Parts: sequence; structure tokens; C-alpha cells
Amino acid sequence: MPTPFPADWQALLLHEPFAAMTEEQLALLASHARRQHFSRGSSLTSPQAGPASQLFIVVDGQVLAEDIYSGQPFAMLGQGDMFPLGALLAQRPVSNHYRVDSDCMVLQLPRAAFVALCAEAPAFQLFCTQRLANLLSRARQLHPSALGGQGLSLHTPLSAVIQRPPVTCRPDTPLRPLLEQMQTEGVGSVVITSPEQRLLGLFTLRDLLSAHLAGRGDDTPVKDMMRQPGCILPPSALASEAMLALVQSGERHVMVCEGSTLVGIVSEHDLYRLSRLDMKEMLQRLSRCDSTAALAGVAATFRRQVVALFKQGMDADASTRLLSLFNDQLLARLCQLHLAEAGLEDVEVCWLQFGSSGRQENTLTSDQDSGLVFRSSSPLRQQQLSQQLPAIAQRICSALSACGIPLCRHGVMAGNPSHCLSLEDWSDTFLSQLMLSPDSAGHVGLYLDMRPAWGQHTLGLELASALRQRATDPAVLRALSRNARSYQPPLGWSGRLQTNQDDKLDLKPALDLFVDGARILALQAGSAASRTCERFAAAADLPGLSSSDCQSFADSARFLQDLRLRHQLACQENGERLDNLIDPQQLGTLDARILKETLRQARKLQAWLGQHLP
Repeated sequence: MPTPFPADWQALLLHEPFAAMTEEQLALLASHARRQHFSRGSSLTSPQAGPASQLFIVVDGQVLAEDIYSGQPFAMLGQGDMFPLGALLAQRPVSNHYRVDSDCMVLQLPRAAFVALCAEAPAFQLFCTQRLANLLSRARQLHPSALGGQGLSLHTPLSAVIQRPPVTCRPDTPLRPLLEQMQTEGVGSVVITSPEQRLLGLFTLRDLLSAHLAGRGDDTPVKDMMRQPGCILPPSALASEAMLALVQSGERHVMVCEGSTLVGIVSEHDLYRLSRLDMKEMLQRLSRCDSTAALAGVAATFRRQVVALFKQGMDADASTRLLSLFNDQLLARLCQLHLAEAGLEDVEVCWLQFGSSGRQENTLTSDQDSGLVFRSSSPLRQQQLSQQLPAIAQRICSALSACGIPLCRHGVMAGNPSHCLSLEDWSDTFLSQLMLSPDSAGHVGLYLDMRPAWGQHTLGLELASALRQRATDPAVLRALSRNARSYQPPLGWSGRLQTNQDDKLDLKPALDLFVDGARILALQAGSAASRTCERFAAAADLPGLSSSDCQSFADSARFLQDLRLRHQLACQENGERLDNLIDPQQLGTLDARILKETLRQARKLQAWLGQHLP
């Protein structure tokens, strides 16, 4: 494609955001940019230069970013890289020293032209303000997962999934005209709206049955029979998010609303047609199983379906939530089968999930991390429970293992007597010892992901609240911070991904850093959020952090999880053992660049922890 760029600038078109800019936008850049050659050792900018006044774009050669305190290089910038974006946007001095490492050519863009280009070129502006999110969006555009030749996928926003205008009526519409309207339109649901199209309620054939059983007359207005929809999402929400919301809520329709204004309605049929899989039917099959062998068969089928959804475009976040949801239902069924006749009517019992299960971020390799808490008003009864429950819990853990969820190799399972305790023993003994141990920081996080999964949830929530309160102690927070900062992101100062002796890079420690960091930030922010991305969102108001910083951290965690799932899927298809070790040489150019950016974000997160929780 012809461009207004000079011949020696053409290489920039291989990189973001230039590859996504129009000819007019590129012409605007070319008209204001000044080509400049620098020799090795030249200083381009430093904190002493005052507020950043121009953008540098590397066309050829390399630029070193050096820490101003130690003088040590920490990043090598090459062709297509731009700096200093953050300083320009914030109108502040740069935080690092940028020095030419080899003779290079850069484009220099004055700040006024930089601002003008941001206003005229959305792709350029998005890249500068949300660099990682922009790269991820570009990756999805280049690798669509279209289904059925329709151009639709689980990455499709709901605005594109809506099949027809919603059938609506006013709240004073009587029952008989309403049923005639439903028959004429050939629909099983009607949305009740105001004259301004504001969503008021939903009426379905299920509600008709309830109305009939209640003896409602033909003249009964629908406002007396409608119910509040349990599943409302914006038009920008993805099809995968809608599918998950339906499974979790038990609803059959998603109300697509812009604020309180109804835009459309998406049914479970629309979504299952898109995915060609019926997830709700699978969960219903699970509830009918009465043996471990039957449950194992359903579990294997379900995981194959989740893998198929992932292939079709469901993102890692939705995939891990769906796996976690199924595992919760599997656990609930096993608890029903094994605890139903245990004579526990007089006591409170709650099964606890820790780690990835507690965060609802299960992958194909997640093992069991669990506990059991119980409470009785009788000390003698509690003593009996401490002897009775571990054996039952152990049978449940063994059944989970038979269903494809491996046993925890560290013994963090409800079947272990050390993790099957009364509320008092959990609070007064176990957690106290955990907090006092000087080398426990690496394990505290596992328990801070505590989530009640079955039984009396209030019991688990009480314990989780007590643990969070203890973890907000400054000494505990600093220990958690030091543990998170002990990880060294495998990115050399030259910008190369560092591997082990087998030329592999382990994704799990990198992902664990973001998980640990999100947990610490949530504690600092006083948030009880459990999922990693929700924890980052809750930390946006902490000192020294912006919402864009937290969004980049969340995007980094999502990308690592996505890359991890893709690798595990490849291992599964090749009949290999599932692990987290990737070969960076096998990554595409864009994935490699995004991985490097996530590791830079890891360093940024560690820098914040080091400054605020040394």
C-alpha cells in the first residue's frame, strides 16, 4: 500500500500503532516529525531535562533505558518503540535516562504535534494511553475465531449477536392481549418497557405457568406478573461473557442495555447456536449423576467442551471461570452424595476453596486446594466432627481426583486433618501459626484466596474476613510484598526473553506475580474481591497508581493466562504432559511483543510494591 512515509521510514509500518493508522494520519505524523541521527553514547533525554517536550520513535538502531539511581540498563528499545509516553501524557520529567547504544535514527515529534496526532488518530491515541490493551486488541483482530462462516465468534460483542428488535409491551398490558402478541410474534418472552424504552421487567412462558397456577385472570396487567431480569449486560459485552452469565444465573435471556435503556435481547439459543454447545444441559446432567464413575464421564466431556469453546474464541478469563463454575458444581454433587447421610443437621459445615479455585481461575492443570470448617454449640459434638469429617472429606477429594482434578501435592486439602478444623481451630491455631511463621509469606496468599463453595457460606465468609483482617497488618503486607518481588521477570535488559537450559520459559511464576500483586493491592485498598482482575480494578485509587496502570496489570494477567491455556491445549492435542513451559521461539511476532510488554508491566508492579511496601 502506498504511504506518505519516506522510504527509510517504511519499516515502522510493521509495528503498532503505525500498522493500524490511515494514510491521512501517517501523513500528519510525517509532516511534523523530524528525522535525527544519533551516535553511540548520545543522551536523548533524562529527568534533568525537565518536563518531557517531545516523542522519540526509534526507526533504526537501539536505545538503552537506564535506571537513574543505579545507572544500570533495564530495557533495550528498538525499531518501532516510542518513548517517553507516560511523561508526555502527564507533562512531567522522564523517570529514566535514555541513551543511544548503537548509531540510530529516530523521529522526534514535538509535544503539540503528539497531542494533535492523538486527537486525529484513535489507533495512535489508544496505543499511547493503553499500550498493552491495544496490542491485545490487535492480536484478536489478526487471529479471529469465526464460526460457521458467519463472521461471529465468542469474541463478538452482543450488539452484533442480537437477531431482531426485542418484542416489548407496556406494564399495563393485560394478559390475554400479551399472549396474543407473543403468539403472533412467535416468541417465548416479552420485555416490559416504559415509553422511553427503559427496561422494567421480563415476562416469559415460565411466568405464564406461575400466573395460571396463581389463578390470574385474562385482564391481569403484566406489571403484576413480570419479574426482574437476572442477567443484564451492555452491548459491548462479549458473547462469551453472556454465556457465562446465563450459566451462573440460570436465566435463559440476556437483556442488552445501554444504561437503563433496552437495546435488544439475546437468548441462550442464540449463544448456543454460536458455540454449538449447550453448557446448561451439561450442568443438568451433572446433577443427575449418582456415582463417581458417572461424574467422571460428565467431567471429561465438559472439559472437552470448554476446550472447544476456547478454540472458538472464548477468552481465558471466561474459560477459567467456566471451569471453576463446573468444578464447584462437581464438588457440590459429591458433597451431596457423601455428606447427605452423615448426620450433620445439627451443625454448620462449609467446604472452602483456596488458590486458583478460590479465585475461580481454574485451568486444565489446577489441582485441589481446599479445607473444611465446621461449628457446633456442643464441645463434645465438635470433637466428634474432628474425627468424623476428615475421612468423609478424604473420600470427596479422592473422587475429585478420579474426575480429573489432581490431589494437591502439598496436602492442602479438606481430607487432611490439618485442614479440616472447627472455626475456633482455624482462627486461633492454624491462622495464627501461619501469620507468625517468618517463611510463610509464600503460603499466606493461597489461604487469602479463600472462598466458601458448599454448605453454610456464612461460616466460610466469617473465616475469610478474619484472615483478611490479620493480613492487613503492615508486617504481613511487607512480607507478602517481599515474596512477590523475589521473582525475576525473564526479560533481559537487551529486550530478549530469557529461558532455562532447555530453551523454555515458565509462564506460571510470571502469572503468579500478578496474582500475588493483585492480592496485595486489594488488601491495601480494603477490598474483598477474589478474582485477579477485580482486585486490580479495586486498587485504582491507591497512591501512585492510575486506572490505566491497573488495567495494564489486569491485561497482563489475562494474556499470560490465555497463553498458558493455549500451550496446555497444544500439549493435550500432542499427547504430551500438560505444563506451563513455552518455547519463545515458537511465538508469533505479536505474541512475543505482548509477552515482553507483560514482563515490563511485572517490573512496574514490583517497583510499586518496593516503594510502598518495602
